[in-house]
Amino acid sequence: MNLPTEAGPVRVLTEISPDAGMPIRAKIAAGLALLTLFIFLPVVNCDFVNYDDDVFVTNNPKVAAGFTWEGIKWAFTSADIDYWRPLSWLSHMLDVELFGRVAGAHHLMNLLIHCAAVVMAFLALDRLTHAVWPSAMVAALFAWHPLHVESVVWIAERKDVLCGFFFFFTIWAHARYVEQPGPRRYLTVFGGFVLGVMSKPMIVTLPCVLLLLDFWPLQRISLPPLGLGWIRGWHQSARQFWAMFVEKLPLFGIVLVLCFSTVYSQHQVGAMSGLEDTPIGYRVRNALAAYGTYLWQAIWPARLAVLYPMPQQTPLAQWLGSGVALVVLSLICFTYVRRLPFLLTGWLWYLGVLVPVVGLVQVGEQAHADRYTYLPLVGIFCAIVWAASQWAGEQATRLQILKFAGSAVLVACAVVTHAQVKHWETSITLFTHAAKVTRNNATAFNNVGSELRILNQIKESIPWLEEANRIRPRQASLWNLAMSLNEIGDFRRAQLLLYASFREETRSRTADGLLTMMQTAAEANPEGVNIRKLIALALSVRKDYEGAQLALAEAIKLAPQDIEARLDRAAYLSMLGKEAEALTLLEDTLRLAPNHAVALGNHAALLAKLGRSPEALAQYQSALVAAPDNADTRYNYALLLMRSGRAAQAKQELELVLRREARHWRALHQLGWLLATDETLRDGPAALQYSANALQHAPERTAELLDLLAAAQAAIGQHKRAAATLTEAIELARRKNQRGLESLFLERLKFYQADRPYTAPPSTGK
Repeated sequence: MNLPTEAGPVRVLTEISPDAGMPIRAKIAAGLALLTLFIFLPVVNCDFVNYDDDVFVTNNPKVAAGFTWEGIKWAFTSADIDYWRPLSWLSHMLDVELFGRVAGAHHLMNLLIHCAAVVMAFLALDRLTHAVWPSAMVAALFAWHPLHVESVVWIAERKDVLCGFFFFFTIWAHARYVEQPGPRRYLTVFGGFVLGVMSKPMIVTLPCVLLLLDFWPLQRISLPPLGLGWIRGWHQSARQFWAMFVEKLPLFGIVLVLCFSTVYSQHQVGAMSGLEDTPIGYRVRNALAAYGTYLWQAIWPARLAVLYPMPQQTPLAQWLGSGVALVVLSLICFTYVRRLPFLLTGWLWYLGVLVPVVGLVQVGEQAHADRYTYLPLVGIFCAIVWAASQWAGEQATRLQILKFAGSAVLVACAVVTHAQVKHWETSITLFTHAAKVTRNNATAFNNVGSELRILNQIKESIPWLEEANRIRPRQASLWNLAMSLNEIGDFRRAQLLLYASFREETRSRTADGLLTMMQTAAEANPEGVNIRKLIALALSVRKDYEGAQLALAEAIKLAPQDIEARLDRAAYLSMLGKEAEALTLLEDTLRLAPNHAVALGNHAALLAKLGRSPEALAQYQSALVAAPDNADTRYNYALLLMRSGRAAQAKQELELVLRREARHWRALHQLGWLLATDETLRDGPAALQYSANALQHAPERTAELLDLLAAAQAAIGQHKRAAATLTEAIELARRKNQRGLESLFLERLKFYQADRPYTAPPSTGK
C-alpha cells in the first residue's frame, strides 16, 4: 500500500523492534503495575460508600450472596438496576465469595484490574506503534491521572476498570490480527470486544476507535494525494475505508443490539431523564461544556468531586467557549493530518469515546463525571505524547527537556492522585469534600447526613439534611430528615416531611426501599409507636389503606391512649368500607376523650356516611362547641344541613366558614351553588361572585367549578354564556373521562338553551 511518508508512525530513538528488547518491555510493564499499585495502595483502607456501593454490592441480595445459581442467572438475564453487564456482576460476586464484606479487599481487586488494564494499554500501544517509551508514557498517564481515581477506587465502578482492560486487550488483539490476518486472530478480537460489552456498554465506541487506528498508526487507510490523481486517490481511500468497515461489521452488529438494550433498560429503571426534564438544547449546551471541562481538568485536575450536580443553566461563556475550542482544535488536527496524523486519531478518539456519556442521552444527575474520562483521555494522551516525541526527534537537548517535563508531569499526577484517593476513605470524607468543592450539591449534603444517621450521630445529621432539602428536596433527603427528626422527638415535622417524601415518588424502587427500611426499623424496635405511625402514613400515601390501618393497629396496642393513631385508623377503615369497625373504634375513642373536637367531627362524618343524619348533626354541633373555629368541621356540618333540606341554616354556616377562612374554596363553591340554584335563596350576583372566587382559589380549573359558574351566569339571566360555559365543562369532563358528570351536565344544558336557570332538587349539595 503506497502512502504518503508523513502518514507513518513516528519513528524516533524510542523505537524498539517488536522482536527485540523483550526484557525492557517486561520491565516497563512490571514497573507500571508496581508503581500504580503503590500510588493507589491507600485504597485498601477505604470503606464502602453510600453511593451505589450499597445498591450494587452490600445491599444487593443477588450479589451479597456470592456465587449462587440464582445470582449467576440474574447477572446474565437481567438489567433491572442499570444495564446488562454480567461480567461486572460476576466479579462482584467473586469478591463476596472470597472476601465477604471486607471493603479493602474489594478495593484491592479494583486496583489489580486497573493495573492489568494499564499493562494492557502499554502492550496494545506498543504493538500498534512499536514505540516503547511513548507507549509507556501514555500508559503511565492513563494509570496515574487524578481524573481516573474515581474509576479505580469506587467499588461500584468495577465495570470501568474491567471494561478498560478488555478495551485495550481488543486493541492489542486487533494489532496482532493486522500483522497476520486469520479467523483465529479475528475471533480473539471479537471475544475481547464481547467481554468488554459484558463489562460496561461504554465500549460500544471501540469499533470506531479501531477504524481510527487503521488510519494511524496501522496505515490501512490512506489519505488521497493533494496533486494529480486526487480523484483516484479518494476512490482508493474510500475502498480502503469500506473494507475496514466491513471487516468490523460483526462488532458493529453487537453495538447496535447493545445500544437499543441499554437505552431501554436505563429508561425502564428510571435512570434516563426525558426531554421534558432536560430539553435537547440544554443537553447540547451541557455536552459542549463537558468536553471543554474534561480537557481543562486533564491539564489542571483540581477540585475533583464524586458528583458535579447539573446546573439550572449552563453559563453561556462556558459552553460557547468550549464549542469554539473544540472547533479550533478540530481544524488544527485536520490541517496537520498529513504531517501529524496521530493528532487527528487522538482527537477523534477523545471526541468519539465520550459520546455515550457526554450527556446527549442524559443518565443520572451529574453534569459530567471524572469516571467518564477513563478511556476517552487516552486519545488526548496519545496525541500529546506523540507530538512531543515528534518535536524532540533525536536532538539531545530536546530529549532532555522532554524527559524532564514528562517526569515532572508523572510525579505531579502521582502526588495528586495519591492525595485524591484519601478522600474516598468513608462516605463522610468523600461527600464532605464534594460539598466543599462544588455548588448546590444536594446529593453530597444528603449522603453526609445519611451516613451520620447510620453512625447514630442524629443531631449532627440534621443540618446536612436540611441543607440538602433547601437546595433540592427529593424523596431520599426528605425521608432522611424525617427519620432524624423523629429520632430527636420532633414527630410533627417528621410526619410532614415523610408525607412530602412519599408524595414525591409514590411508587418507585427508592420508595420501596425506604418503606422496607422503616419496616425493618419497626421490627428492631418492638416498642416503637412513632415509627409504626410513620409507616402507616407512608402506606396511606401509596393508597395501601389496609397496610396503613394494620400498622396503626400495632401502634394502638403499644399506646392505647394515642388518639391520633385511633382517628387515623378509623379513617382508613372507613375508606376500606369497614364502617362498623371504624364506628366502634371512634366510639371507644370518644369514651377516652369525650370532648376531642376532631374525634367528634370524624364520628359525625361517619354517622352521616351511614345515613344516621340526626345523630350526625348532633355530633357536629358538639364538635363545634369543642372547636368553634374549625372551618372544615363547620363546612362538613353545612353540607349535611344542605342534604337534610335545611338550606337556609347551611347558608349561615357556610358564611361563618368564610368569615374565618375567606379562601376556603369548597365553601365558596357550595355557597355559590346554593345561591345560584336554590329557589328560596337565589341571588345571582352573589352566586357569580362566589363562583369567581372559588375558581380563583381552587387548586385547578375543574368541570364542577365551570358547572357552578354556568349556574351563576344563568341565575342572572346570561343563559347563552351559561350554555357556553357548561359546554366547556362538558368537554373537560370528556377529556378526564368523567362520564357521570358529562351526562349530568348535558341535562342541565337543556335549561340554559331554553333560557331558564337551573333549579336544584330539594335537599342536595354539590
